[in-house]
Amino acid sequence: MVTPVRKVVCYAVQQGHLLVFTHKDVPLEITGVQVPAGTIRPGEEAAAAAVRELHEETGRSGRVLR
Repeated sequence: MVTPVRKVVCYAVQQGHLLVFTHKDVPLEITGVQVPAGTIRPGEEAAAAAVRELHEETGRSGRVLR
């Protein structure tokens, strides 16, 4: 049986622009353009995971609006 993994995806918007990024160490042709996303840790709320992933992947802080 496969154990489900809980994930979050962040659509961070500032001044009407969607935040996207690329990875410096992986060619754009492999990873493409991405939005912050990742796994929700055990015991972690989805909103907290979204804020954490945003910071880990972009260095930016934010808050969940919806």
